[in-house]
Amino acid sequence: MKVDIETIDSCNRKLKLEIPLQNYQKALKTYYKKLGNEVNIPGFRKGKVPQAMLEKRFGPEVKKEVLTQLVSDSIAEAIEEKGLKTIGEPRTLNIEAEEGTDITVTADLEVVPEFEIQDFSKIDLTLKVTKVTDEDIDKVVEVYRERSAKSVPITDRGVETGDLVKIDFEGSQEGKPVPGSAAEDYVIQIGSKNLIEGFDEEMMGAQLGEIREFNLKLPDEHPNKMLAGTNMDFRVTLKGIQIKQPPEIDDEFAKNSDPSKNYQNVAEMRAGIREGLQEFEKKQAQKNSRVDLAAQLGALHPIDIPERLVSEQIGFMVKREREKESPEGSAEASQDVDNDEVPITPQDEKKHREDAIKLLQQELVIGKLAENWNLDVTNRELDQEIQGFLSLMGGGDLEKTKRDWAQSGALLRLHTRLRREKTLDALFEKISVKEEMVDREPAKVDNDNV
Repeated sequence: MKVDIETIDSCNRKLKLEIPLQNYQKALKTYYKKLGNEVNIPGFRKGKVPQAMLEKRFGPEVKKEVLTQLVSDSIAEAIEEKGLKTIGEPRTLNIEAEEGTDITVTADLEVVPEFEIQDFSKIDLTLKVTKVTDEDIDKVVEVYRERSAKSVPITDRGVETGDLVKIDFEGSQEGKPVPGSAAEDYVIQIGSKNLIEGFDEEMMGAQLGEIREFNLKLPDEHPNKMLAGTNMDFRVTLKGIQIKQPPEIDDEFAKNSDPSKNYQNVAEMRAGIREGLQEFEKKQAQKNSRVDLAAQLGALHPIDIPERLVSEQIGFMVKREREKESPEGSAEASQDVDNDEVPITPQDEKKHREDAIKLLQQELVIGKLAENWNLDVTNRELDQEIQGFLSLMGGGDLEKTKRDWAQSGALLRLHTRLRREKTLDALFEKISVKEEMVDREPAKVDNDNV
């Protein structure tokens, strides 16, 4: 088969190929043989029907189907032979196939343009790394202390906020016990947020062995719908009071604070905590700088982008935008975007075209870097990311979610995002990056809740 490729521009090629007549005839013969084994012709056994008979009955349909398949296979073979990265199907296809002659096919193809990776030294990136303060270290030390705290029984005072108390309790309504509303040796922490509203206050000051009776309204979101929002009488017996007593901050505490670190004294412990926190802040700064790094990488490679890719990207951006504007939009829905076409208005085109091109330039370069460095995303990494999402949503079936996302295209987008992040993180190790230490930004206050 003779194949010629004409370059129209960086994103377009004209493919011309000649399919030898004998290839077509061979494909016809193979098809008729298969057809003869499948059809029933009166007077002939299967597999014994003469080709002339089959040509007489099915000729036009067979020729059309064989020619279509042969042209499709030949184009695919030519594209692979020439190493073209095509986008979608040929836009214009012309077939010249006269009886008894070779078949000539011409097709217009959109391709991913070829480009070379530029010198990374032109990238100017500054990581804004948050400073680790003594207060940050103190918070970690307090976590260590809480983790090592021992429970100490209290016998000389009443219940206070923060105490761990052991109780027997039973609930009733109109003098009758409520099934499932009684327990013995039940331990609660006074002041915790998981108690029925008012329970803490009713137990404050109670002494060991004291019995208290009170009435509380159950929350509207109580798991028992029959009880939700109703009032219940409680009878509570206080059986024990304990407090958590954290250890003193000394060298012995430092040695036991984190066995994996093998600290010998408080100074070593605090220095180790500082180093760990600073490394974490550096990684966070690197994560936050991915957008800037990708933008500079794309600007360094002003690649021509095939129009079909631009249109698809604009459509995807418009769909995302409309989903966010929709009152029914949600994090789960955004993961489940399908590939339905979205009508693109001239306003949409104008608004998103420049950003779409920039994003595609970035993705092409990042994709090429991933190939050059043999970077990919493992199934384990995919599962971990999906499991994290499901945890935020309150749980779900991992395998079912993967099947659903694979069908909608969300799994491919997740794979692309993770490979993108992995490639950018690898790039950080290959470029010169300046670090700027900055103070931690104060927590933002939501004025609507003030």
